[in-house]
Amino acid sequence: MIVRIIAATALLLTATSAMAAPAKPASAVLITNAREVAVTDFTVEAGGQTVRLAKPLAPKAKTTLKLPKMSGCIVTVAATFEDESTADLSEFDVCKDKTVRFTD
Repeated sequence: MIVRIIAATALLLTATSAMAAPAKPASAVLITNAREVAVTDFTVEAGGQTVRLAKPLAPKAKTTLKLPKMSGCIVTVAATFEDESTADLSEFDVCKDKTVRFTD
């Protein structure tokens, strides 16, 4: 009986520690422009470093942007569109979500 309890406790501790392991930041994000207008500027800022798309992203297009090396998960995402509208995501968690999707 005691052996079963010890084994069950060890299994529970192993599962709990695996769930509590810190998430690893993404090395890249997938950008999906589901809007009818192009993304003219797109930036991601992480830990004082900024990366941006080299060229505009057409309507209904996707691309991948490599992120700078970082220790945390929170980045700031900013986009400007052809119709002069903007999108700002100041608390985007790249450990939980590796896709940025723009819609109308």
